[in-house]
Amino acid sequence: MTASPPRPSRWSKKTDQLVHHVAQRCPPGLQSELARWIEHSPRFRSFITANQDKVRKKLTTAEDEAGRLDVRAELLVAYMIVADRRFELSFEAYGARRLGPDLTVPFRANQRFNLEVTRLRTLGDAGSTKLANVISGKLRQLPGEMPNALLIAARGLPLTEDSLVEAVRLLKTHTDQRDDVFFARRGFKDARDFYAQYMHLGGIFVLDEARVPAGAVFSPNREARHPLSKEAVAGLLQCLTAAHQPGTERAQRRASVAASATPPK
Repeated sequence: MTASPPRPSRWSKKTDQLVHHVAQRCPPGLQSELARWIEHSPRFRSFITANQDKVRKKLTTAEDEAGRLDVRAELLVAYMIVADRRFELSFEAYGARRLGPDLTVPFRANQRFNLEVTRLRTLGDAGSTKLANVISGKLRQLPGEMPNALLIAARGLPLTEDSLVEAVRLLKTHTDQRDDVFFARRGFKDARDFYAQYMHLGGIFVLDEARVPAGAVFSPNREARHPLSKEAVAGLLQCLTAAHQPGTERAQRRASVAASATPPK
């Protein structure tokens, strides 16, 4: 009887080894998803390879499934961004001993900004208080010397730019009232300390990957000391709404080449 030929692997041996190294303790579903991203995007493979020890540590030290999903959100955003060759990417560039954003993003040759990624942990509708807590909880990780943005991954939740505006309005109301107790409960010395940190925030992105294509909105902080450029915002929104689909990296590459041929305004 002739032996049956071995079934082909779902991905290459090189990908399997890389996924095994960084995500050995993760559920099979997360491993498979990470492998698909690596197979579909050579630039994402290079990103994971260069940062494999950092990624492994974050996935290994995550306390529970929710923590691993938080790391997944960071990696998903990285996968989306590197599909556009106008963007480069550094992971935890500020080091483990200093609070800092998840991603540092050089754009073209002369722009750079930080991107902190967080996942909205809720099953129901996220009200303005919940969003305000998420926003204020991330401000201390934003350095003051360059533009920063916060990206909130909100899978399947009805978050809009109006939702963000309402949450920021709530924070500003407490700031104007000098409600030091409110901000002390959220880790700040007082309202003045909060506002000093808030000026480091250039704006907030919301990503809904449950939509096809993914949905994304951006709400700028008009009071930011270092705002993001309109060109960088437009480019990142394009990444967030296109690059997650398998096989779209080539299309993103063509789009970025075309955009690079257009002189910046």
